[in-house]
Amino acid sequence: MKIGAQYSHLNGLEWLMVHHPDYWDEIQDSIATVDAAATKTKVSNEKTMRGKLLYSPGALNAAFKQQLSLRGWGSPSRRSYFVTDDADLMALTMGKSPDEQKAIILDAGKEPIPTSNEADFAKGRVSVEVQFGKYSFVQFDLFVKHAADYMQNRIDLGIEIVPMKSMEKEMSSGPPFYEKHLHEILRQGRIFPPVPLLLIGIEP
Repeated sequence: MKIGAQYSHLNGLEWLMVHHPDYWDEIQDSIATVDAAATKTKVSNEKTMRGKLLYSPGALNAAFKQQLSLRGWGSPSRRSYFVTDDADLMALTMGKSPDEQKAIILDAGKEPIPTSNEADFAKGRVSVEVQFGKYSFVQFDLFVKHAADYMQNRIDLGIEIVPMKSMEKEMSSGPPFYEKHLHEILRQGRIFPPVPLLLIGIEP
């Protein structure tokens, strides 16, 4: 596969090239090594594409996991935390450990609801999400996962890898595509989301 386009938000790529040019080499090598043709294994049942072979999100994810893992990109620990229905109370739990969050909520007579976030891949202070699922998942990655990890001082850069529109056309309906999410970032304004990002669009 190859990179069709890329966008550096808040100097994300520039930061990577200064601090970890080897990471950038590894990501490019991983993309180049994935055999797109080998992941075209899904037989469509959709009316407009019935019987057509499409790119399989599962096969693509597995291929990227193999390549990134070979280069030392691992899955980080799951970020567990507790939430509740009281905004003022939840504000008190920000920045606390899960045990402290649970205790604060219980002491207020509320129910602590466990939840968690987990990045696909991480190395050093760089987080990578490879997204071939529903397009809404990219919004969650950008505005929740990457942003939260950055604001909690866990990462310095978030990377999002998605298909280009030319590739998305050969997938089931619903996956993300680069051009759409580039627009989503740009329409928010220059400094939002408040985290350095590198959006990468890939194609066969």
